[in-house]
Amino acid sequence: MRTAENPEHSSQDRLIRAALEVWSNEGHAAMSARNLSRATGLPTSSIYHHFGSMEQLLQSAQAAARDAAQAWCSMKLDEMSGGPEGGGGEAIARALAVLIDDWTAERRELAFAWSQCYLLAQRDEGYAAAINSWRSLWADFWRDICGRAGLAEYGAVTSHLFEGTCQHHLIRWNRMIDRAALDEFCMGWGHWLSGSLVEEGPWRRHARGIALKSEPEVPAKNGVAEKISNAAADVVENLGVAGLTHRAVAARADVTLGVVSYNFRTSADLVQAAFEVLYRRLTDQLHDRPGEPHLPDEPIGAWKNFLSQPRRLVAIEELTLAVARDPGLRDFAPQLRYLRGRSSRLQLVGQLKRRLGGEVRVSPLDAALYSSMISGQRRALTGRPQAEVEASLDEAARLVGNLRRAG
Repeated sequence: MRTAENPEHSSQDRLIRAALEVWSNEGHAAMSARNLSRATGLPTSSIYHHFGSMEQLLQSAQAAARDAAQAWCSMKLDEMSGGPEGGGGEAIARALAVLIDDWTAERRELAFAWSQCYLLAQRDEGYAAAINSWRSLWADFWRDICGRAGLAEYGAVTSHLFEGTCQHHLIRWNRMIDRAALDEFCMGWGHWLSGSLVEEGPWRRHARGIALKSEPEVPAKNGVAEKISNAAADVVENLGVAGLTHRAVAARADVTLGVVSYNFRTSADLVQAAFEVLYRRLTDQLHDRPGEPHLPDEPIGAWKNFLSQPRRLVAIEELTLAVARDPGLRDFAPQLRYLRGRSSRLQLVGQLKRRLGGEVRVSPLDAALYSSMISGQRRALTGRPQAEVEASLDEAARLVGNLRRAG
């Protein structure tokens, strides 16, 4: 155990802890030697004394977070020891809900560090080893859990769903509704693993209704509002969420600050405007024309469409984490959590039509499950060898290929 009797270790631990807190509470844009010095009461020179550089401190913080996550996974697996074997999709679903909630609540700092590592790896190859270490951790963890349930072949896709869902469960909105809706979501995944499409449950339906009612009205889709929305998306793509201010958007849109403030009063309004534009830009490539789903006969082609827009992918991730961190953006939380899957629904319907024929009705929960799975899959496989990507896409396609109509 490290104690105050060992000041070398104590100072290093304090700096690592401070770095994790910055990632969790403020985001990477706030990471600086001065801020860490202020948080720890240590001189900035101690960073270079203990770690050699600011960059090495951040790498050490990632390694510490990964080790702590490994300990958490081992603890959870130990808790499951002696439990019932088998159980199939229902057993996985019940474990999934508990683990997502525990990870994002009990180990919130680690969850933010993991997400931040993904963003850092998109910009800096020096974080490739760190993000691959996180990927291996979750792949092994879910392979073990799914194996115990008798569905080891679905370990990878369940890991992807876990990754895609944790991002959104970090967003704190209404604890009661969010937890109940998470249970329904995960039970839906259990049905998917058993080969059945699912209906939306009452808690998610309720939450989605609130989200739809709370969507702010875009100012009459006028040309000025559209121009400002596009400028907000451009700012996030180029400067990150930290640069998204009314003043920066006004400069980008070449309008006055008053015009921006009149059309988008709050920071939450700007975040929503930027997100909607980025999401539209990202998904437009998946459609041959408005309203028509792109049917990916070659899944690797659809995958490359996503990866051809790395700045937008990173920008959307940053916006999601910003909403999770900032209580001032709470008004946007229900839309982000419960309206996902609107574009993914078209892809899912297209795949199911080819197999089942005729009309296929996909529920909002089915669409959200598909969206979370492919979102987590993209995060887990970005930068991986093509053979690994193709194998994962095939596994997801097999899961979708086994789905049948609900009821």
